[in-house]
Amino acid sequence: MPRKKGKGESIKNKEENNKGHENKKKSQKKAKLSDEEFNNFVTSISNEIIDRFGLDLINLSPNDIKDLVEEIITSIVESRVTKPSEESLMKKFVNLKDQFMKAVAARLIERDEIDSRDRVEFIIAYAPEFAGKAAPKLYKIVKKINAPDLIENLRQLWNNYGNRTPIRCPVCGFNSVMPDMNCIVCGAILDEKDIKKDINLKDQLVNLRKIYNNSLLEEIVNSGYIIYDGEIKPPSLQEKDKISVKLHLSKEEKSILLNLLRRNV
Repeated sequence: MPRKKGKGESIKNKEENNKGHENKKKSQKKAKLSDEEFNNFVTSISNEIIDRFGLDLINLSPNDIKDLVEEIITSIVESRVTKPSEESLMKKFVNLKDQFMKAVAARLIERDEIDSRDRVEFIIAYAPEFAGKAAPKLYKIVKKINAPDLIENLRQLWNNYGNRTPIRCPVCGFNSVMPDMNCIVCGAILDEKDIKKDINLKDQLVNLRKIYNNSLLEEIVNSGYIIYDGEIKPPSLQEKDKISVKLHLSKEEKSILLNLLRRNV
């Protein structure tokens, strides 16, 4: 007569069965790809992507994108229970095309592999936020390859995604002048005369009567300088958390303000 299983033995067997089931599930979750199959997929898909996504137009080869293709295939395979086919993998790449192209653009920027107009245009098209942040680097490249028509695109992207400042550089036209009067895009080292000329300071001083009362105009005259942060301000109205430059007034510029004050007496 068979021995009746005790309660403790029954629980133990149940736990062992559960463990076996869990191990089986874990093994099922691992991709059933040999190294040879994986490498073949990487090579074949890299070749197809170059042609299908038009990356040959910016002179990229399959070897240039293999590491990215490997990362994506690894991610896809790890999330599958069954072995993927090359066709199913390629469909994933087509669905992820925009993200893939953005990753390619980021790689070109990181590795300083931008040596043609086509590559600059590619980065602007597929990774505009990266292009905006990398505008100082791309500006120099655009100047070097003589593609001035792309500069306006870079200016717009800099305004949207870059480290935009309120002060325009009269050399490159980007809003990129820092308090030390250096331009962080083109590298120009400016002086006060450059900025005064660019903002038409004398004309703006004449219009200050419409903006400030006598007390604030007198403050500017007595201090001998203005704060410029995209707007002309007396020192007392400087915003500490806003990038600005200090512009000292010449005798002629002070006289413009003194004349405004005399007219109002």
